[in-house]
Amino acid sequence: MAFNNRDFFGILIIFIGAIIAVTFMSPIGDQINLQTTTFNTINLTVTAPSAGNGTVDLFGREVVGGTGVITNATAIRNDTINDTFALGANNFTIITGTGSNGLLTVQLLLNDTGAAAWADQEVNVSYEYRPDGYINDSGGRSVTRLILIFAALAILVFVVVVLMSGSLGEIIRKKK
Repeated sequence: MAFNNRDFFGILIIFIGAIIAVTFMSPIGDQINLQTTTFNTINLTVTAPSAGNGTVDLFGREVVGGTGVITNATAIRNDTINDTFALGANNFTIITGTGSNGLLTVQLLLNDTGAAAWADQEVNVSYEYRPDGYINDSGGRSVTRLILIFAALAILVFVVVVLMSGSLGEIIRKKK
């Protein structure tokens, strides 16, 4: 069979469809990743609250796994090794609370016992968190991950239908 205009338009449609599909699938995949994955923040430097029982908003909507690790931000000489040290849980707590914007957020809480020593001091915070938009239900996360698979299948069906309408389809349908 000869190559005809219908084949040219079919290839053009496939090319344009592929560009559109890739354009849409990339941000969709990024958003699916945000909604289904927990993240780690390591050594985020923040200034402690200025008063006991004060809080500072951190990244994320919800802390995972209880508490994180809080260390002093400046290297303090400990014996002969220049090293940072972990601050006790009696000084700070990483919690999920209502942030300054009125939404759930991860917060650093300065306990009353640590207020005198650590108020307005820089500390490093490491913790695992769920981002804004995270899907808590495991079934919802599973279904959300299927979106890209179904999108890829839809693109495959689109390509097959367009190819079958051209001369390739005529060759396949041709009876012996």
